[in-house]
Amino acid sequence: MVVDNISNRKPQELEEQILAFIQRELLGPPDTVSRDDDLLSGELLDSVAVLRLAAFVQEEFRFSLGPSDFVVENFQNVAVLAEYVRSATAPAEPPSGDHR
Repeated sequence: MVVDNISNRKPQELEEQILAFIQRELLGPPDTVSRDDDLLSGELLDSVAVLRLAAFVQEEFRFSLGPSDFVVENFQNVAVLAEYVRSATAPAEPPSGDHR
């Protein structure tokens, strides 16, 4: 069984998936969004749309957002959100021991 390791995907690939969802499900024509557009203070997404985006991210990339993850810094724009997804889905590093 092959498991898709999200953290190994290229950032551009994650961004394209997120952008496609936003464009298709949250905005629609004629509105458009780019990877660096401010999603929150730019008034592109309202609070319901942000919740729908969070639900999409959790389902699509198979991880859970905790209450502390719902911060402006993680949802500021698509580039930031894609990087957050990559880091949140990265395999845990084993603790490094001091082997002298």
